[in-house]
Amino acid sequence: MNGTRVLPVLCAALLFCACSHPMSVVSLDGEKFAGRYRFGREGTGLMQIHGPENEVLIGRFLRVDRTVFAQDYEKAFGRRTIETDGPDLSRHVNAIGGLLGNSSAFHETAYAEAIHGIPSQSVSGPLFYWTASLQGDRRMVLGCFLIGSAYTGHGFGRCKSQTGKEFHVDF
Repeated sequence: MNGTRVLPVLCAALLFCACSHPMSVVSLDGEKFAGRYRFGREGTGLMQIHGPENEVLIGRFLRVDRTVFAQDYEKAFGRRTIETDGPDLSRHVNAIGGLLGNSSAFHETAYAEAIHGIPSQSVSGPLFYWTASLQGDRRMVLGCFLIGSAYTGHGFGRCKSQTGKEFHVDF
């Protein structure tokens, strides 16, 4: 009888683990932290990061269009810290991806400059832009800005704590 109760719980735990994707977070001081994220409905999802001093930060990310992303990014990190060029395809990423598949007719590329030992990166394809707010169990708060490729699902980003500490994110 106990085996029949354990099996559904085990299956649910395996399903949850299979749906999450790894991410890494590196502070500008060089501290490395592990995290994971999973997608939700309508361009949203959940993030969990094991941060400084074993603090667990959890929050929700939302898909936003590029214009809103750039404005909020500049508010967090300062003027002229992000540049955008070309058409904003972020509002149409699902329609274009489904209609054209892997076509390169509509193509965006985002670059992250090398900072404090973290190498430069780029991500291409129809891009998605996420903003996230994470709160820790010890009151740390992170505001995050993430850019990813609709083709690969991978990307990068930047976070800032309420004390001004900055982090680089890879997913």
